[in-house]
Amino acid sequence: MAIGGFIIRIRTVLLLSYFIIILVCITLVGSVSFYISYTTMGRQAESASALLVQQIEKNMDNDFHSKRNLLLASYNDPSYVDGINRYPEMSDKERFEFRQRIGDLYLKSFNVTPIRDFIRFHIYFSTGELLSASDDSGMRNAAQVRNSEWFRSTVAKDGEVFFSSLIPESERSDAEEAAYFSAILIRDFSNPDLFIIVRAEYRSELFNSIGRNDALSASSSILILDEGNRLVYASGNANAYADEPALTERVSGSKSRFWFEMDGEERLVSYTRSGYSNWKAVLVVPKSDIFGSLDIIKTTVLFTACIAFFITFLISVLFGQRITKPILHLYKSVNRMKRGDFSARVEVKRNDEIGRIGMNFNAMQEELEQLIETKYVNQIKLQEAELAMLYSQINPHFLYNTLDSIRSMADYYQVQDIGQMAESLADIFRYNTKNKDEIVTLQEELVQIDAYMSIQRIRFEDKIAYEQQIEEELYSIPLLKMTLQPLVENAVFHGIERKRGKGSIRVTMRREGGRIALSVSDDGVGISDKHLAEIRQTLKPPMQQGNGALPAVRMGIGIQNVYSRYKIRFGDAFDFEINSRKGAGTEIKLFIPIETTLANE
Repeated sequence: MAIGGFIIRIRTVLLLSYFIIILVCITLVGSVSFYISYTTMGRQAESASALLVQQIEKNMDNDFHSKRNLLLASYNDPSYVDGINRYPEMSDKERFEFRQRIGDLYLKSFNVTPIRDFIRFHIYFSTGELLSASDDSGMRNAAQVRNSEWFRSTVAKDGEVFFSSLIPESERSDAEEAAYFSAILIRDFSNPDLFIIVRAEYRSELFNSIGRNDALSASSSILILDEGNRLVYASGNANAYADEPALTERVSGSKSRFWFEMDGEERLVSYTRSGYSNWKAVLVVPKSDIFGSLDIIKTTVLFTACIAFFITFLISVLFGQRITKPILHLYKSVNRMKRGDFSARVEVKRNDEIGRIGMNFNAMQEELEQLIETKYVNQIKLQEAELAMLYSQINPHFLYNTLDSIRSMADYYQVQDIGQMAESLADIFRYNTKNKDEIVTLQEELVQIDAYMSIQRIRFEDKIAYEQQIEEELYSIPLLKMTLQPLVENAVFHGIERKRGKGSIRVTMRREGGRIALSVSDDGVGISDKHLAEIRQTLKPPMQQGNGALPAVRMGIGIQNVYSRYKIRFGDAFDFEINSRKGAGTEIKLFIPIETTLANE
């Protein structure tokens, strides 16, 4: 768990590092791109707005020039100027004819050159008298006309055209709403007090065509302000701009642009003033229309960031595994070495620092393996020497008791028992000293045990009963020499001899799956729990035994010797059990794998 958490922490650090790097890079690139795009689009929008209002102003001036030329039609014939000079002295008939003639002149002028937004014209004399009109409209009160603002403004222009949206309410028609008018003073320069004013009214068709410019967004607006900064036309919601006097107040000067907040949104206002009519063309563009495409940039940056994070995650996983996988493999190798397996090696496929660590670890592991194998071999040789010593001697206690029994029986002249005991003892000596083979069959081991038990039955008379329960086909099974004798001897001296009354020893052998179960049991005095734990503690693999010496635990030397020899041969495939209960006896079981190893040696 510790190394797993460590590996996870490394991968997490790598992942977070990659994420932070990508986040910083995308933030910097996105911020710089956004700033450059914002400033560039702002400059482009301001330039485009300025060009557009200039174009609108130019188109408006061209149209106004055309309309001015129509108003000057009376100058083409000197008789009309003479008629203006003589009008106060004319008779009623002459006046009627003059009014008829000048009205026909302008009616013909406006019809020969059709103007799509033309509505009507009015002709007033300097006294305010209505001389002619293209329809039945027009102000009849001369004094009211003469005192009106538009009349005075036209006179003040002194021959220049006056354009205005200031049409008196009394002259407006519900059927045809005029948007603006143009008026001009016509006179003989030698007689400035006598003149006529020709005024023509127009619809907003000119500005509607301008407002339908394809370059404008749906929420942009074009405003036309007259000389008095009165709103003449507004594309879209005209009332919204009519209610914003602060906007029209800031439209001053020949041309400029500024940002103006309206309805909670900033708008770019660009305008230019006509040098001919003094009217202003104003373009109002919402900020969202100008910088709306930046949302695409934001979306693109976010989408790119998501893709970058996903790719970063994949890269971090791949590179993280490339970094942490060798570390994890190295850890597993160290852990296997810790458990005693020195055969594993770290696979080295790289030349970086991790690869060098792996190579050094392999070198260290080989050196350790050599040292441990040397110690292991020495320990085996030592145990073999101890075993050879064990083979060459008879347990002193057993020899003493046997000789003592021979002496006692000799005292009582039990010649037959002495002979049998001596013969059995000779067989045992012969088996230990002459048979130098390490591997014997079960049958050979049992012959030695029979000789051994023959002596013990003579010693203890009928106190010890001995029996065998062995499957017939197992007699030829190979065993290590001196497998049964130490176990049976422990059963006699530590189990039955100390028991009051009779006791029995049983040797059983049977197949259990892929192994042979060999058991030596007795119904003697048993072993206490504390002593049993001490014996079990000594049953360790040879590699874990200190200094190669057998532990000096009572009744443990023979058991430990048998256990060590089989453990060396079979390793983890061999199992050993010792079970006992105080007063109920002891059972020792060996589980030997069925192999041909012993048979071939």
